[in-house]
Parts: sequence; structure tokens; C-alpha cells
Amino acid sequence: MSDLISKKDTTATVGGGYSLHSKTDERKKAVRKNLLDLFRRRPLPDEHLLTNMGLYIRSSALAKIFFLDEMYRKILDIPGKIMIFGLWWGQDAIVMENLRAMHEPYNHARRLVGFDTFEGYPESSIGDADKRSDIIKGGGYAVSEDYCDYLNALAQYHEDENAMYNIKKMTFVKGDVTETVPRYFAENPETIVALAYFDLALYEPTKVCLEQVLKNCVKGSVIVFDELGDADYPGETAALKELAQLNQVQVRRSQILPDRSYWVI
Repeated sequence: MSDLISKKDTTATVGGGYSLHSKTDERKKAVRKNLLDLFRRRPLPDEHLLTNMGLYIRSSALAKIFFLDEMYRKILDIPGKIMIFGLWWGQDAIVMENLRAMHEPYNHARRLVGFDTFEGYPESSIGDADKRSDIIKGGGYAVSEDYCDYLNALAQYHEDENAMYNIKKMTFVKGDVTETVPRYFAENPETIVALAYFDLALYEPTKVCLEQVLKNCVKGSVIVFDELGDADYPGETAALKELAQLNQVQVRRSQILPDRSYWVI
């Protein structure tokens, strides 16, 4: 991966005080530091900033949004929910809600469910099939305290702003996905999965969630992988290999972000 955006492509210190792994060279880091400085001393008032974010979003970050749109367009005629496994700060979920408002504003049945611990990886979830690193460790990808409450408030704003605001369409489930995801499907037997986005990076959580998803897909459902074939995050690939014969399914790469893959059931 070159300059394409991912969680790994940043040097910001977050959550529990660790720095995320970066594949960006020193020159590019310096350039991005300049952007951060320009952002901090921006002359725009905040209310104008919210409608002019394109001034500061990098092309690589913009590509991630286009990628989510690429995936969303594949399910416009597929019934069911959008499920995101691994939220981090929750941007993917918020973007997906706004894509719903753009592409199918009156499809009130299109619900989004996001799963995360909001406390980082449980130490027990990292196994032999995973590759430990500065971020693949207990507490990796932790966010701020009480962030789930903040994300819920942010999600409510976007729902209030969009069509069909009177019907709640976003739900965030906090906890270890190996426990919360099977319980969610058991408690919501009507669930059909239109799109599942796997951004867990680890073997066991990915396997548990993928097992549940595959039992609740229809022909045409889309399963998206964030780290498939990535040597730094082998657990996701190991989980897929156990649950599917790779030569029997057609996994494609994104046309926007070539290191992202998807499987249309």
C-alpha cells in the first residue's frame, strides 16, 4: 500500500497513548504535519469549516469515503442491514448513514449496526494466528472514555438531519464481539445482512462474526475485508480460509482502494 488511507496510515497518538503504525515515509509525515498546522491556525469560523472540510481532507482520506460509496452501491437492490465489525472512532458508520440518505433516503428498512469494545482489543482475543505489533495488543485501538455515548449523540444528529429521521436506523453495540455478535443475531432473528464490513484484523473475532454473518446473508450480499492478504494482520485471512474454500468464491479488490477486498455472495 502506498499513500492509501487506512487506520495504519497515521502517526497520531490516540486512545491509550500509543502511536499507530505508519507506512508513510518521513517526507510525507512532514507534509502532513504542515497540514495539521494549517488546520490548527485556520481562519475559517467553525460553522464554515463544517461545510468546507474538503479544504483539509487528503486525497487518501477522500478515497476511503469513495470506497465506502463503491461498496454501498452494490447493495442498493439487496435487502438487509449494514453491519460493521470494528468501529474505532465510528467514521465508517456515519458515512454509511449519509450514503443511505443520498442513495435511498426513504428506505427506512436499511438499518446499520456497529460493533466495538470501545476499549481496544481484549488481550484474550489475540491468538497465535495474529501478528503482535504496537497496535495489535491488548488495548489496541482504544478510544476516549465514554466515546460510545458521544458517537451515539453524533449518530442521532445525522439521523435528525436526514430523511426518515423519525425512525432510528443506527445502533452501536459495545463489548467483545465474540459475545455480542452471536447474542445480537439470537435476539434479532429477523436479521438479513446486506453488507458486512470486517475491520477487526484478528483471527478469532473475525471468525466468530463471519460464521454468524454467513448464516444470515442472501445471494448478492456483500462482505468487505479491510485486511485480507495483509502480512501485518494475518488473522483475518486465516479466518476466511477456514470458513470458505477460496477457489470456490470470487473475492474481488476495490477499484478505489486496491488493498481492500470484497466478496459478493
